[in-house]
Amino acid sequence: MKFSLYLGTFRQVKVFIHWTFSLLLLWIIISNLRAGAPTEDILWTILFVLALFFCVILHEFGHALAAQRYGIGTKDITLLPIGGLARLEKMPEDPKQELWVALAGPLVNVVIFIFLSIALSITGFNLENLEELKINGNTIILFLASANLILALFNMLPAFPMDGGRVLRAFLAIKLPRHKATQIAGSIGQMLAIVFVFYGLFNNPILVLIGIFIFLGAGAEVSHTQQESFLKGYKVKDAMMMKFQLLSYDAPLSKAVEKLLNSQATHFVVVKDDVAVGTLSRNEIIKGLKDHNENAAVELVADFSPLKIEAEQNLDQAWRSMMSKNRKVAFVVENGHFLCILDQENVSEFIMVKSALQK
Repeated sequence: MKFSLYLGTFRQVKVFIHWTFSLLLLWIIISNLRAGAPTEDILWTILFVLALFFCVILHEFGHALAAQRYGIGTKDITLLPIGGLARLEKMPEDPKQELWVALAGPLVNVVIFIFLSIALSITGFNLENLEELKINGNTIILFLASANLILALFNMLPAFPMDGGRVLRAFLAIKLPRHKATQIAGSIGQMLAIVFVFYGLFNNPILVLIGIFIFLGAGAEVSHTQQESFLKGYKVKDAMMMKFQLLSYDAPLSKAVEKLLNSQATHFVVVKDDVAVGTLSRNEIIKGLKDHNENAAVELVADFSPLKIEAEQNLDQAWRSMMSKNRKVAFVVENGHFLCILDQENVSEFIMVKSALQK
């Protein structure tokens, strides 16, 4: 992921830490120094934050590993100042599967809380230490156990697309169409997001960021699910583009620039000996001009491993595959032979047309 430090891979899931996480640590150090806190206290606070965010990573792996059980991969897990983000290839459409995937994260925090509580009961602890609000060697486990319980409870708030919101959607989807369930859960999530923002403005700025994240995330999820619902019942052949721009693999980039400027096309089909072999996007053209020059051949920058989908494939499945693999264009094939292309922008236009006709 861009602007992120790669930490490692576990069970085929890559873990990153976003650069903005360093700002959180910097803020902790500066705020404690201004308050006159001793260096030892600052170090214990930083250790607590790092331990807590390790628990956040375990929380996200709960989602990722639960999704793997249903054959759903996870692109990566990224650690942000406001928490973790596991980018699943998709959410299960079966409400029961989605329920377990959503619950898996908070359950990890509950297990950590129970484990730490047992450790505290064995070693002994004093609840009065929590009143001091001072993290040190005697209180760090107590604070960490409490934080995991709070994380589990907070994530179970029905603020879609948080875990609790996804649990709510899963229950609603048992009786309602998925897009309708998403719309209801998303509306509740956005209302709670507004509450977070207003409360955070006067109490905790982190809640403002979380509220904004929830509001935007809920809106995007509702829009995405509604679009998917419009595509159900259609085949790829219903929305494929039969007219598209061609470029020879050995043509200079100047030719691609000419076609780019003289048409509305942003993606081109690259051919070799009259056979479609790849695609060339506007971004790849610009990158090619920067890295080489306008006389460089198209083959130096084109994508020769395009996503291929069958003409008879369900359109919603094909569109979901393109979104998850971040492919703007895919080859449509029939009996193994290239037929035409499917363009994300064209699919969006298809959705708008069908939506207008239904209304």
